Amino acid sequence: MLKKILPLTTLSLSLVATSVLAASDTRSHAMGGTSVASSNYLSATLSNPSLIAKQAKAEDDFGIMLPSINFQVQDKGELLDNIDNFQDSFDHLSNLLEQAEFGSFPSPEELTRARARLATDLARLDSIALIEGNIAAAIASPNRYGGMGLHFNTEFDLLVNVDIAESDVNTIANSNTPDELDQLDSEAQVVGAAISEIGFSYGREAEIKGTKFNWGVTPKFQQVDLFNYVVGVQSFDEDDFDANNFKTTDEQFNIDIGLSMEVYKNVTIGFTASNLIENEFLAVEHNNRRPLYVVGPEYKLGAAYQNDFLTVAADIDLNAPEGLSLEPDSQYVRAGLELNGFDWVQLRFGYSHDLEGEQDDFVSVGLGFSPFNVVKLDLTAQKAGDNEVGVGLQLSVIL
Repeated sequence: MLKKILPLTTLSLSLVATSVLAASDTRSHAMGGTSVASSNYLSATLSNPSLIAKQAKAEDDFGIMLPSINFQVQDKGELLDNIDNFQDSFDHLSNLLEQAEFGSFPSPEELTRARARLATDLARLDSIALIEGNIAAAIASPNRYGGMGLHFNTEFDLLVNVDIAESDVNTIANSNTPDELDQLDSEAQVVGAAISEIGFSYGREAEIKGTKFNWGVTPKFQQVDLFNYVVGVQSFDEDDFDANNFKTTDEQFNIDIGLSMEVYKNVTIGFTASNLIENEFLAVEHNNRRPLYVVGPEYKLGAAYQNDFLTVAADIDLNAPEGLSLEPDSQYVRAGLELNGFDWVQLRFGYSHDLEGEQDDFVSVGLGFSPFNVVKLDLTAQKAGDNEVGVGLQLSVIL
C-alpha cells in the first residue's frame, strides 16, 4: 500500500506548493486531537487563541514552531491495491479477447474464468481511500498586554473512490473484443482540497462581575485549492496526471474566536469557533463531475486538568463540518493524557471516536523530548483498523 500512497501524497503537497503552510500540532495529535483547553501558548495560535496568554509561564517570552508535519492514511478497503488487481484482471481478459480476435482462440473455460475474476475484482472497488494531513509553522509571544501569535498553516484532504457502473457486469460478460471491453463505465475519481491560511492571533484576560476568563481572536486570510480528476478505472494511474491541469484556486477572509476559563485550580474549560464565515467552493468539472467543498463554522468544547507532571484533556465537536462533498461527515469526541518528566521527556496517549460512526476509533501515542525546556521535539503515531495509520513530527523552540 505504501508504494501507492507516496505518489498521492506528493499530489497532496503539490496542491499547496505555492501556498502558505497549515494545521494543528503534533502534541495535540498524540493526545487524541485534544487542544481546546490543553494547548500550550505556542500551539494555541492554531487551536484556541485565548490560551496564548493563559498558558504561558512567567519565564516564557517567545516561541517558534517550525515545522509541525502530520499525516493520516485510511484505506481500510485496500482500494488502491484492489484497483491494481482490477487492472491486472482487465489486461488479462483483454489479451485473451485479442488472441481470439486474431485467430488464436483461448479455451471457453479460460475466458469464463477471466470474466469471473474481472467481475469479482470490480465488486471489490466499493470503498474509499483517504489521505489527510497538515503542515504548520507558528510564532507566539505572551506578555503583560496579552498574547500574540502568527501562524501559517495548510490542511489537506485527498480522497480516492470508484463509482461502479452496474452495466459493467454485462459488458464484462458479453465483450468479444478488447475495444468492446474498453467501454466500461466505472470511473475512478481523485478529489483533493487544501486550505492554506495565514493568521494573526491575539488573546488576553478579561473580567466581568468578578469572573475572570480569557478571550482570543484570529483574523486570517485563506487560499482554497481544489483538485478533481476522473478517469475510467481501467486507465487510472496515480503517477500519470498533473494536479495543475485539474486545479482551481479561490481566496477568502475568515476568523476564529476562542474562550477559556479556569473553573477550579488547574482545571480549564475552553470553547472555540473556527471559520465563522461560511463559503462554498466548486472544483473544476471533469467528465461531468464537479465536487463541492464547504469551508464553514466548526465549534468545539474542551476541558483539561494540568499540573507540572500531568495533563488530562477531553474535547468534543459540537457540530459535524461539511468539508468535501464526497467525504462522509464526522463529529469526534477525543481524550488525551500527557505525563511530563521534569520538562525533559513527555509520554502521551490519546483516543478519538467518531459520533457519526463513519470512521474507526483511533488510538495514538507520542513522545516529547525537551532538554532544558528550550528545544522541543515531538513525535506521534496513530492507529485504527487495517491500513489506517498516522504519523507526526514537530520541532519547536521556547525562549
